[in-house]
Amino acid sequence: GAAADGGFDPAVDDVVEVSVQASETSPGGWSLGRVKTIRNSFYFISFLSGQRASQDVIVERSALRPCSAEPALEPGGLERRLIPVAEELQDWIASEDSAGCLSHVQSCAGLLVSACTSEDPPEILLVGEPRDVVLAERLILQIHLPNQLQMHRFHQTREDLLRRLDEAQRWHSTRHRETFSVDQLLVGKMIGKKGENINRVREKYSVEINIQDYDAARDTTTVTITGESAEDVARARDEIELIRDKVELKAEQVGWILGKGYQNISEIARKTELNYARFEDSENCLELCGLKHQVEDARMLIQAHMEYLTVYRSMDEEQQAIQQSFERLDGGRGRARPGKGKGEEPGADRGGGKGKGGGRGRKG
Repeated sequence: GAAADGGFDPAVDDVVEVSVQASETSPGGWSLGRVKTIRNSFYFISFLSGQRASQDVIVERSALRPCSAEPALEPGGLERRLIPVAEELQDWIASEDSAGCLSHVQSCAGLLVSACTSEDPPEILLVGEPRDVVLAERLILQIHLPNQLQMHRFHQTREDLLRRLDEAQRWHSTRHRETFSVDQLLVGKMIGKKGENINRVREKYSVEINIQDYDAARDTTTVTITGESAEDVARARDEIELIRDKVELKAEQVGWILGKGYQNISEIARKTELNYARFEDSENCLELCGLKHQVEDARMLIQAHMEYLTVYRSMDEEQQAIQQSFERLDGGRGRARPGKGKGEEPGADRGGGKGKGGGRGRKG
């Protein structure tokens, strides 16, 4: 809101800028108008010819501001483009996660609008200068939509595998015992305080859980689960079998995966409910600990995040090349272009530096 600036007191016949609300086809903004009459703190405004609004309006002073000295935006120089969305991603494109993604595209490309339409099926609407629209379209079609589609299909495949696993368990219903090994260091976490975790699983699935006595000569402990049905035995195992897994990282991936202050890996650990996720500096790898499906989910998220590193670097290089082209065209006239400032590192606002020591994503 710009109106109640000190000393701004529009009079009849003054030319001012008038706030215009957004519509389904146009973004909100300011248009030039002339004050026709003033009555009881209300201003009767007629828009100047050539403005997008045509009908006279009655507004309060808060909807007015002095005319800007900056050159006006030329609507004729803007481009409006609609991008279709694959049927598999139509639920995602209408979600809050999609809104954040499109907001990021709008910021990177310097668009006026980057949003999902309310049409059926929904589409992505881009409005801005032609070069900016082309860049935004590349970000969406070459980076975001393919990665979102890959993750969507992963979840579908995982659900299909889980259904097939359940069917296999029913088929082999005569197998009512499962035996597996757990790292000695994880046995205490598996049992829980005063046996709370293991007793809960015993009662929930009506199974017997036997844990081999501690043997200092062995690194692992054998656990055996028996029950009246193979399904209950398998589910009980899913809820108590803790595993540790290591994900090797290249030097250039460490900061990207960990994030500033270990924010990225901590968020992955939280979302997948890992027991912990920590970085082993000496081995340049991540150690994940949790239930098997939690570790698998965390690995999937880490891998998906890694794949974005390359495309973000390419995106940054392309953005920088476009920026340099604008600078050469502008010939030093000082005109500011949207996007990153000169000298920023690729992914500077999306990753973090490599820290010393181990970062814990989630404490067990």
